[in-house]
Amino acid sequence: MTEKIFKALLIDTRSIQRYIYSGNRLRTNVGASYIVDRIFFDVLIDGVLKKMFPDENFSALDDVWTPANDTVAPWENMNSCCVAYVGGGNALLLFDSSKEDKRVEVVKNFTRRLLVERPGLKVGAALGKLELVDGELKKLDELYTELKNAQNNIFPAVNVPYSGLTLSCEINGEAANFCDAKGLIRERDGDVRFYSQETAVKSKIFGKANEDLRNRFDKIFELKNFEPQFDFDFPAEVDKLGQKEGENYFAIVHVDGNNMGLKFRTCKNLTERRKLSREIKRKTEGAFADLLQKIIRMKESGGFDNVLKLDGNDLPIRPLIIGGDDVTFLCPANMAILFTKTLIEILDADTPENAPEHLTEKISRHMDSCAGIAILPTKYPFFRGYRLAEQLCDSAKKSMRKLLTDDLDSKENLSAEDIPRGSSWLDFAILHGEQAPTLEQIRATEYRGALGNLHFGAYRLCNENAEFKRDRLHNLENLISCTKQFLNSKKKNPPPESMANNKIKELRGVLQRGKDDAQKFLRQLKYQGKKLPHVPDWDNFTQTLWHDGTTPYVDAIELTDFYSEEVEREWQKLM
Repeated sequence: MTEKIFKALLIDTRSIQRYIYSGNRLRTNVGASYIVDRIFFDVLIDGVLKKMFPDENFSALDDVWTPANDTVAPWENMNSCCVAYVGGGNALLLFDSSKEDKRVEVVKNFTRRLLVERPGLKVGAALGKLELVDGELKKLDELYTELKNAQNNIFPAVNVPYSGLTLSCEINGEAANFCDAKGLIRERDGDVRFYSQETAVKSKIFGKANEDLRNRFDKIFELKNFEPQFDFDFPAEVDKLGQKEGENYFAIVHVDGNNMGLKFRTCKNLTERRKLSREIKRKTEGAFADLLQKIIRMKESGGFDNVLKLDGNDLPIRPLIIGGDDVTFLCPANMAILFTKTLIEILDADTPENAPEHLTEKISRHMDSCAGIAILPTKYPFFRGYRLAEQLCDSAKKSMRKLLTDDLDSKENLSAEDIPRGSSWLDFAILHGEQAPTLEQIRATEYRGALGNLHFGAYRLCNENAEFKRDRLHNLENLISCTKQFLNSKKKNPPPESMANNKIKELRGVLQRGKDDAQKFLRQLKYQGKKLPHVPDWDNFTQTLWHDGTTPYVDAIELTDFYSEEVEREWQKLM
C-alpha cells in the first residue's frame, strides 16, 4: 500500500577519473580527489540546501563510521526536503510533493556554485518520483535509468572556453586564467606562471585534503586501538615516495571490489542500499587502515631503511581515492606487489562481527577484489598511468570471471546467499618510457614471442578457498617464488645451481625467439650445472620454457627489479 509519494532529485558526478588525474602534479590530484569526495557535503548541503531550506536539519558530516546511523530514514522526519542518500558518487534528495517544487532551483544553484567554486567538475541530474510503500522507498531503479539516459545525451561545458589567443595551462591544458603570483601551485623560479582556475582550486584545497585524510585515519586508528609512535605524513610529491637515488620508478595501484552490482541487487529498498553502501565503505577504509598500520610499524622498526629513502615522517604510500569498494594509491615501485597483496588479503578476510567496522551484513564482511599495478617512470603522465592501472584491473577481472560458474545477471529476487565467494586477482605492467597508449597494444607489440604470450598474468591471491585449489598455475606465490630464485644471482653466495645474472638476461631474449633457441638454452644450462627456478606448479615449463602458448619467466625476470625480499622478510615478522 502506497503511503506517500515524494518528488525526487538524483545527482551524480561524471568523468571523475579525468577530473582527478588531469594533471601531473600530485598536489592537484590529491586536491581533486578530496573535492570529489566532499562535493555533496561541502557544496550541495552546506552551500545550497542549508540556505534554501533553513528549517531542515541537514548534516554535512560524513558519519559513515557511526554505525547507529546506518538505518536512519531521514524522509520520516523531514519538513519539505531531505538528503536520503549520499554514496557511490550519487546524492538522492527527496521533496514533499504537496509543496512547491524546487528541484530545478536546487540544480541551478548547485551547478552555479560548482562553476565558481569547483570549476571543471561535471555533474548530472535526474528528476522523478519515489513511492513510500510499507515504510520503504520504491522505484529507485527507474530514477537511475533516467540518470543514465541523461549521461548519454547531455554533455555539460564547465570550463572557460579556450581560444587561439589564450595561454593554455601547462598542467591540464585549459585556459590559463589564474596568475600564480604567490607560488601556490609551483615555487616561483623567476617569471610568474599562469594556470587554469581548475588547477588553482585543486591546489588550494590540498592542505585541507591532507588534514582531512589524517583526521579520518586518526579516528579509525583510535577505534582499532592503534597508536603510532610518530606523527606520520603522506608525501606531497611523487619523487618523495621513498625512491632511492637512481630509482626512477613508482607505482599507481587501482583496487576494485568484485560483483558489487550483484551485491547491491540483493537490497530490496533504499534503507538496505544505504546500509550496505556504508558498511562496504567501512570495510574498505578499515582494510586500508590495517595496511597503514603495518607500514607505520615497519617504519618504526627500521624495516624500510635499507631499501627506501624517506624524508622525515613520510610514509612510502600516498592514497588518492578510498571510496566505497574503490582504492587507488601511489607507492614506490619495489613495494607495489607487497602492499597490494596485503590490502587484497585484508579485504578478502572475513571481518569479525565485533570489529570496529561493525559489519552486520555477510556480503560486506568479506570482499574479494581485483587490482591493477602500473609501474611507471616518475615523470610519466598521471592520467595515462591511472588509465593503465584501470585497464590492468579490468584484465584481472576477466581472469576472475572465468572461474564464475553461476550466471546471476538474469536472476530475479537475488539474495546474499546466491552470491558465491569469488576469487581475487592482480595484474601488472612495467613501462620504461613512451609506449603504446593501451594495455592491449602494449601486450601485442612488446609481449608476443615466436611461441606465444610473454606475459603470464593475471595472478590469483587468497588461494586457500577449496573451489580455487584445482588450478594453481596462476597463483601469485608461484611468481614471487620464481622471482626470489632469480634474485639469488645477486647474493654474495648464491646456491650453486642458481642461474647467473647474465643467463637470466639472456633468457629474456631467448623467450622472444623460436623453439630451437629455447632448446639450445636449456642444454647450455644443463651443461653448466644450472637450473631454472624450482616452482612445483610450473614443472610443465622446465622442459621447453613454454606450455599452452604461454611462459611465466618474463614476468618473473621483470619483477626482479621491483621486488624486495629483504622487506618481505621484515613484513612477515609483523603478521
